[in-house]
Amino acid sequence: MNLRNFCSFLVVAIGVGVIVFASSPVGAAESINKIATVNIQEVLLGSAAGQEVKKELEGKVEELQGKFQKEQEEVETLRSEIEKKSSVWSQEVREEKEREYQKRVREVQLKTEDAQFELQQMEKQLMTPILNELQKVIKELGEKALDISALVQKELDNRKKADK
Repeated sequence: MNLRNFCSFLVVAIGVGVIVFASSPVGAAESINKIATVNIQEVLLGSAAGQEVKKELEGKVEELQGKFQKEQEEVETLRSEIEKKSSVWSQEVREEKEREYQKRVREVQLKTEDAQFELQQMEKQLMTPILNELQKVIKELGEKALDISALVQKELDNRKKADK
């Protein structure tokens, strides 16, 4: 799952935002004393909203794996059949089976790529509202404390509960 990579990207993106906010000319002297650290990955994976997204994504992964398991087993069975019987088949039959095998492998690869793209889109759709809210929380709480990771996580959870 790409959730870890996505979170790493967000750490950099939001970190740059915090640095830009802290170094902006408006209230620059005040901001220097109020630079905060937030472990975005910890907040997202530890928050109720982040756990909910993680569960949804894991459910989708399981669903997709179940979908492809039969096809992958069929491809493996065909490969095994080719290995075992190719010496007794005619050249024509062997070539036909190998073409069929290659075609099935390509089909499974394409479906796997489509599934990965679908997961990425789902992750983006689920994470965008949380990340937007997280940015607001960081900005608001960043003005009050130095290490606000726990506060950010708590506030994000409260806001997500209020939305429901």
